[in-house]
Amino acid sequence: MILCFSVFFVTASLRAESSYTADALPDISVTMNKGGRNELISTSRIEDIILLPGVKYAEPAYFGLYRFDYLKANLTVVGIDPFAEQYSEAFENAVEQNKNILSHDRWMITGQKLAETIDAIYNKKAFSFSQPDGNYIELPIVGTFAPQSQMMSASAVLTDVQSAKEILGIPDGKAVQISVYTGNPEETDTIAQKIAAMFPDTKVETKEIKQTAVSNLFDFSSGIFMLVFAVSLFTFFIIVFDRASGLNMEERKEIAVLKAVGYTPSDIITVRFYETLITAVSAFITALPVAMFYVYGLQAPFLKSIFIGFSYIRPEFILPFVFPAKEIALTFMVTVPVYAASIIIPAWKASITDAQESLR
Repeated sequence: MILCFSVFFVTASLRAESSYTADALPDISVTMNKGGRNELISTSRIEDIILLPGVKYAEPAYFGLYRFDYLKANLTVVGIDPFAEQYSEAFENAVEQNKNILSHDRWMITGQKLAETIDAIYNKKAFSFSQPDGNYIELPIVGTFAPQSQMMSASAVLTDVQSAKEILGIPDGKAVQISVYTGNPEETDTIAQKIAAMFPDTKVETKEIKQTAVSNLFDFSSGIFMLVFAVSLFTFFIIVFDRASGLNMEERKEIAVLKAVGYTPSDIITVRFYETLITAVSAFITALPVAMFYVYGLQAPFLKSIFIGFSYIRPEFILPFVFPAKEIALTFMVTVPVYAASIIIPAWKASITDAQESLR
């Protein structure tokens, strides 16, 4: 039960941590899709999208993965325009803190962990990126990126748009996606449908769809432990079945003695009910704080690494406290009443049996 509770807490915390990145997602993402694969999209399509009623703003997005071979990890390169409106609060803070320096042509802002790693490896606050044509471009680290979600900043690299395009090999007039922002959230789905009808060769996703995908990702990870949960439940029900099949000799004699001294069957069932309830609830409320201490006190050693990976530059963050009430309540309803019934029913059968026969 402690393992199951730990999984519930870690999954709920990571799901909450991932939700912090919601402000960095556009209301609608438009990408080019051909044959099931994503390709670069023409920025000229922004002119048609911006004319749709309800569209507040649309801009090209430049981002992608860069392989950091030294650490065998991927960096997420994001190109931003420091003089454009930032729809992400985290991006806005990063730009505001380094506004004067970002006026230079070349710059990059990284997560604190990545900045420390680069400084330790190369002994300088700069990093040389390999371009697709084989040339190198060196970008100075002008600041650190510290959004609310440390998962997002662990391997993120914010840089100017031109540098991002050169690192990722994006030609002029192309973008990874078109980010669309709507003035009214209730119109987002309708606008997404209009964009999809206007450009049938594109893949149009709303922020809600992407948030659901991220949530499902953690649910899939926790599914590994749900197998353990299912095995634990199977073992639990085997024990319950064994208990429900009858009482052992000592328990039968105990009930017979109670009947001999004047206890009625209802008295015996009442005593058994309270005994079982105290035992089951005590086990439940003991496992709960132990799991909470393991996850939030010790920060779930090993277990957290299974969810977020074992990369050298994996995010180091404190799991936010989240109480998964539904999962905890479901576990309580599945275990405690069933266990109580497996004790009370045999006790009832023994209480209506003749005391002398039970003592023999």
